[in-house]
Amino acid sequence: MEKFIILMWLCTVTTSTPLNCKQLKTERVKFPDQYSCTVYGYSHSLRVIRDLGRDQINQHNLFTKFLCVPETYMKKKESDA
Repeated sequence: MEKFIILMWLCTVTTSTPLNCKQLKTERVKFPDQYSCTVYGYSHSLRVIRDLGRDQINQHNLFTKFLCVPETYMKKKESDA
């Protein structure tokens, strides 16, 4: 069965700057399926948001986004580079 990899970013957007995202490291790298990866993405996002706190989130308009991709997709992208 194919494994999935999560990619996660912390982003900000304001009226004076376009979307600006920084990739976050995650402790889990490979997941057995899309479902496990997605559940982890939401729970990890919640931890990041709570750790940053209301003031920082509101002051900098921060949000997270994530993507779960098949491991073979990442290997193909690396070989294309």
